[in-house]
Amino acid sequence: MLAIREWQKRLYFLGYVSILFAVTTVCQADDFPEIYNSPAEAQLQPMPASQAAATMQLPDGFHATVFAAEPDVQNPIGMAWDELGRMWVAENYTYSDRSQRFDLTLKDRVTVLEDTDQDGTADRRTVFTDQVQMLTSVEVGKGGVWLMCPPQVLFIPDANQDLVPDGPAQVVLDGFDVAQDNYHNFANGLRWGPDGWLYGRCGHSCPGNLGVPGTPAEQRIPIDGGMWRYHPDRHVVEVLCHGTTNPWGHDWDANGELFFINTVIGHLWHVMPGAHFQESFGESMNPGVYERLDMIADHYHFDTKGTWQQSRDGKANDFGGGHAHVGMLIYQGWQWPEQYRNKLFTINMHGMRINTERLERFGAGYVGRHEPDFLVSQDPFFRGIDLTTSPNGSVFLIDWSDTGECHEHTGVHRTSGRIFQVRYGQPSPTAQAPQHVWAKPACLAADTELARLWKRYQSNQVTRSELRALLQHEDEHLRVWAVRLLTDFWPLDTVTGPAKHFQYPDDPESIDALIELAQRDSSGLVQLTLASTLQRLPVDRRLELALPLVQRPQFANDRDLPLLVWFGLIPVGQGDPLGLAELTTDCQWPQLTRWITRNVASQIESQPDALDRILQIAATSSADSKEAVVRGMVEAFQGWRRATMPSSWPAFEKELNDNTLAAEVRDLRLLFGDGRAIRQVRSVALDGAAEIPVRQQALQTLIHANPDDLRDVCETLLTVRVLNATAATGLAGFDDPNIADLLVRNYRRFQPQDRPTVIEILVSRQSFANRLLDELGRSNGAISAADLTAGDARQILAWNNAALSRKLADVWGEVRETTTDKRAKMTTLRQQLTADSLANADLSHGRQLFDKTCASCHRLYGNGHSVGPDLTGSQRINLDYLLENIVDPSAVVSKDYRLTRLEMKDGRTVSGLVVARNDKTMRIHTQAQGELAFPAEDIERTEETRVSLMPDGLLDQMSEVDIRDLFGYLMHPVQVE
Repeated sequence: MLAIREWQKRLYFLGYVSILFAVTTVCQADDFPEIYNSPAEAQLQPMPASQAAATMQLPDGFHATVFAAEPDVQNPIGMAWDELGRMWVAENYTYSDRSQRFDLTLKDRVTVLEDTDQDGTADRRTVFTDQVQMLTSVEVGKGGVWLMCPPQVLFIPDANQDLVPDGPAQVVLDGFDVAQDNYHNFANGLRWGPDGWLYGRCGHSCPGNLGVPGTPAEQRIPIDGGMWRYHPDRHVVEVLCHGTTNPWGHDWDANGELFFINTVIGHLWHVMPGAHFQESFGESMNPGVYERLDMIADHYHFDTKGTWQQSRDGKANDFGGGHAHVGMLIYQGWQWPEQYRNKLFTINMHGMRINTERLERFGAGYVGRHEPDFLVSQDPFFRGIDLTTSPNGSVFLIDWSDTGECHEHTGVHRTSGRIFQVRYGQPSPTAQAPQHVWAKPACLAADTELARLWKRYQSNQVTRSELRALLQHEDEHLRVWAVRLLTDFWPLDTVTGPAKHFQYPDDPESIDALIELAQRDSSGLVQLTLASTLQRLPVDRRLELALPLVQRPQFANDRDLPLLVWFGLIPVGQGDPLGLAELTTDCQWPQLTRWITRNVASQIESQPDALDRILQIAATSSADSKEAVVRGMVEAFQGWRRATMPSSWPAFEKELNDNTLAAEVRDLRLLFGDGRAIRQVRSVALDGAAEIPVRQQALQTLIHANPDDLRDVCETLLTVRVLNATAATGLAGFDDPNIADLLVRNYRRFQPQDRPTVIEILVSRQSFANRLLDELGRSNGAISAADLTAGDARQILAWNNAALSRKLADVWGEVRETTTDKRAKMTTLRQQLTADSLANADLSHGRQLFDKTCASCHRLYGNGHSVGPDLTGSQRINLDYLLENIVDPSAVVSKDYRLTRLEMKDGRTVSGLVVARNDKTMRIHTQAQGELAFPAEDIERTEETRVSLMPDGLLDQMSEVDIRDLFGYLMHPVQVE
């Protein structure tokens, strides 16, 4: 055992409240819960650490030794070095098997390991904190220790570096949500960047909304996988890119270019702020992102002729080991031979090895080339998590040490863990390399002009005029960093365009300098950086910077540059579509012309002049440009039955001589003439290769047209997630009990947020409701009583069908409250909801309940829908006001908020709030499906009730704790995370 110097047993409040864990406790090392292994792992043991090191296959001259092993280190998940050469280790014990995800009876801890006698083995271990949970990363600097504990980033001050916290943990960032049904992909990976920002990663299956504590929802920044960064002095966060699957490693090369490693869909990615990368599933959060950037490696580490799931158990060793990658470094130390410097190394989990990549320039960016694997472990327990260059130039590798993989299907072996050192030859243990200027050890770039720029910039010693002067420097990397630092704090819009709260700096001189640079600089990397910077400029100045970029034909087929420019132009299409169309006059990139055309064509009903202008320009342009315009129009109009013919279409069509476009031109003629044949729309809806939004639009068109085979199409799509909710609305028009049976049997295939729509359909007909109630009466039915709201029950009762009413009472309950009953309930709730009780409310849980129960009709702090009254300015602090309106919502109802019941000619009954009506249509807002439009000719009868759209019995399905949390949130004066 190491000599343990426990940090002093002093009391302090750990000021950190997460969705899954809140603690006010005495922070003592001796109250650390006992660590245990899962039963399936209890009898298993890894190879002895010394043997595991000795049997590692390494290139000639390299040696692996044990720096630390169990019990002195267990379940290491992250590590960092401080400026004194001490290793900080994050140990995670709360991560559990799939059935549990996290065992919150356990705690995680941060330890510090030191090699005081310089013999290559840790001999001093200090516990810095053992009072955190869900810990995935540790970083040191800027006066303390930074911990990623999703959904939060914590800072524990330790200004004097004595390994004793100077005070309680502070929440500096939150919003890194842990998805309810996810077992990995959590936020992780804190590292300092050369610009002084703290960088981190987030997986695609745990999307979040980031902000400092207390940030209003509308000002939070969404992330859907990718990279983010936080500035510790300015307290601002920004999302740099979206996409990939599960990033779990990143590093900068000697020139400050950032790369990260990923799992499943491609392993190596170049970070370009504003980028949207490919994902394993799902659509982009930005509807203007039509295509996404691919990885930069020219190879995979598994056989792509099969699936990535088939790369386990050694089947992919000839390719590099498999699809799962964790940890990454770009070696810039001095201890290994020259041939390894600037190479990229990453751990391949299933291959139990370290892969090597050679980074080379390619087009405007980079490519990763496959090199021989660097290390192969013989220990079946080897689960390398991260690797980093140490102050002495060697590489340290942390090993989670377990069987199974990241999902922990086989259970968790918490009592093992290793840290190995990999070095070349037998260097002097005391040899130390110069410290990197951004606290990264052993970097060769420390004496270069670029490194001095980073150091001075972090010290606020670089002026804007100096940065503008650097735009003239002969070194392209200095020009790149001059661009980045000039715009370092300009807001970055990567989702749907600039937010209303964005404040752009008044710096036209710098913008003019960037435009001038784009005009004269031929460097692809500079051009790529300027394209990335588009998303930091005010929208009304983006076309000026884009113009010189798109005039360079040498980048027409570049892998990255056209897409990155398009990402920056998406908001221009919203604000100035005619200006965007004009850009095609000089655009030398057919891909970009296609995306511009697609964007403006989709707005033909409101902005027809923009598409007309594109057609005028393309009529005299190259054949490639003409093809791009046609294909952009086809993509824009997928799923449409008809569109108004642009006035310039006939002249443009006459200039088309490309027979390969005959089918597309014919389709456009149909679209502009008698309407697209219904079979074509049907084909789009059923095309499994088409994008989901396009298929959904086509399906909605079919439902509106109501062709003879609509039922067959909708039944076919009931098994396709997302589309099945739209298909269900199409089936709602058929009065056949078999439809209800189909919906019930497929109920669990619908996404949770779509299930209320299915229930609403099932209570729209008496025959459907009968099948629904039968299912509720089954002990193992697909639908539970909790899925039925009081509003749904009220809809069933409205038919006055005695048999259905009895069945409802048997399987769900009674809805027969009188005014006296409701008054009695209010009295009971007043007694429960005391000031002391409300003080203990979980406000975040209350907000979740509001989002689920109330937000479909009410807005609060800008969230929700404006169907009912906006609650932000209401008398929410008055408990009686809330009780009266929630327990008895129909006692006093404004005419504007009364429920209207529509009896349709096809036999349905639909209830909702009338939003608008005219002689052609009636639009109503329903509880589950939102706004629906019905042709007036399809409505048999309307009945305006004196009942509120807000249903009775809203609290009946909630526990006392749920009610407390909901009321606590409603009465809280400010928004909570």
